[in-house]
Amino acid sequence: MKFLYVFFVSLFLSVNAAAATKTVETSGSARTLDSAINIAIRRAVEQVSGVSIDSQRVTEEKYLSNGSDESEYSNNLNDKTSLESSGNATYSVLSEHCDNDQCNVTLSVKVKVSDKSIRNEKRPINNNRRTIAVKIFNGSKGSVIANKVEALLSQDRKFKVLLDPNDPNVDYVIEANVVKANTNVNVIDNSRTVALTGEYIHDVKTRYTSNVVVNFKIIDIEQRQVKWATSIHTNSSRNNLNLLLDLSSKKIFHNIKDNIYPLVVIVTDDGSLVFNSGGDTVREGEYYDVFSLGQKIIDPVTKESLGYMENKVALVKVAKVLPKLAYITLVSGEVFDGKKYIARKSTKSIPKKTHKTTVKPTVKDESESFGGIIL
Repeated sequence: MKFLYVFFVSLFLSVNAAAATKTVETSGSARTLDSAINIAIRRAVEQVSGVSIDSQRVTEEKYLSNGSDESEYSNNLNDKTSLESSGNATYSVLSEHCDNDQCNVTLSVKVKVSDKSIRNEKRPINNNRRTIAVKIFNGSKGSVIANKVEALLSQDRKFKVLLDPNDPNVDYVIEANVVKANTNVNVIDNSRTVALTGEYIHDVKTRYTSNVVVNFKIIDIEQRQVKWATSIHTNSSRNNLNLLLDLSSKKIFHNIKDNIYPLVVIVTDDGSLVFNSGGDTVREGEYYDVFSLGQKIIDPVTKESLGYMENKVALVKVAKVLPKLAYITLVSGEVFDGKKYIARKSTKSIPKKTHKTTVKPTVKDESESFGGIIL
């Protein structure tokens, strides 16, 4: 009988992360027995976790010979290897066979994976959607802005929006503090009585200043880190605080989406261009810059993805908005099928509608030209 124990130390998993165990049976083939075992284990861990990160392999082998002398020995190995999976695993050899050129092995592998992976396996439908929850924002009008952001996330249909921020299924939590949300009124009274005539002139001017300032952050629950934090400023010289609350909510939503799910440009079979989002998340007439995605950039220290090289290739305009997608038209540049494109809102704004004034033509009275009596 032969028993082998393997431990994979994941370099990026939190030591406090909850885990569950799943048993799979895998096989491997290679020129040496150790290589065949490595292949089988890697297949098992990839099958269960499917995460691409570096790992360190620490192996303890204990052999109990089936031979007549019943010899026994143990061997401890430490070697670093880069695997395209991660997890803690123990395994036992079910069968093995080696000839001159190749070794074949079958293993029973118990792989420890995070509870999150188990949950995802149980909910395969729309599994690519990230789960998100919005905490009630602190400060004046905080609940109003939070509810608006939550509604936009729900309408976008890219997220699974959960009501409870403490739900174990949550991937991201949105927290915010509304620093300012008010309208200041300044009344200037220049009313006066003209001394010479005694006439009273009523001259009262009211000036408004509306401001909304929100500091918000996106928290990655699994990694236990702040993924994005910024401050949103919206102001106006009018008494339109409700409008500013709407605009601030949309700014927050677009920041969230750009950092988790940027707008994707899809080229249809007939050559039409569409966004993979609709509803209230985009508006007819809006302009967006389109970027092609190039090389993936990896942080040399943390090994985390920093995103992709982006090359601006086009400017598009939203032509028609549907609940789940939006049709766009090409304003400038080129977009080809087969490439990956994302879009971000352009600084180019929707032109304001101008009301044309029609001048009625004047009709000349013919009697003035010729005189006489009109019968």
